Amino acid sequence: MIDMSQTTLEIFFAISTIGLFVFAVSGALTALRNDMDLFGVALIAFVTGVGGGTIRDVFLGTFPVWWINDPYAIPVCLAGAIVATLAQPLFDSRLKALIWADAIGLSMFAVLGADAALKAGAPAAIAVFMGGVTASFGGVVRDVLLNEPPLLLKQDIYVTAALIGAGIYVAATHSGADTGLAAIVAALVTFGIRAAAILFDIPSPRYARPRRDELT
Repeated sequence: MIDMSQTTLEIFFAISTIGLFVFAVSGALTALRNDMDLFGVALIAFVTGVGGGTIRDVFLGTFPVWWINDPYAIPVCLAGAIVATLAQPLFDSRLKALIWADAIGLSMFAVLGADAALKAGAPAAIAVFMGGVTASFGGVVRDVLLNEPPLLLKQDIYVTAALIGAGIYVAATHSGADTGLAAIVAALVTFGIRAAAILFDIPSPRYARPRRDELT
């Protein structure tokens, strides 16, 4: 069990609120790009915000899932939907805005997912994996529901950034580092990697053998 001071708890509350809000913004912007009505925008915003953590809790067998007992989850997601709806005329491109909102959410939820897994007693490797799940699967559900190509499957670095950030957090906490500081550093590293991938179109590492028809 990770022992947290009041300052650390405040840091995690801020990370959770920011991550939930920006993921809801990304979901709302995706829904707006698909000309959904206000109810649809709010629903997609909520699903995007809570989806990754819900899947993580199901994998870990943690019930009820996290947002059931969180009084802030629904209001924060609704706030994200409202802000995205009102602010959309200010964006040069709703697609670019949602990509950057998604990048911020990815960095926050990678840490939160790893932390939740550690608190549930999961081993380090599973905690890192759950960081990636929490950070990416809300966006996957969003994109699947709206028939959009998932950012998870794009060629630039996405889940890799979340796994690196989660790995940094898990390694730091296991070494006895302050969990609040570890969370901030891991989130910043995750965002930095994802931002670099967006700005410079850095592809994910891959290896594929050529097909037989390509050898002739």
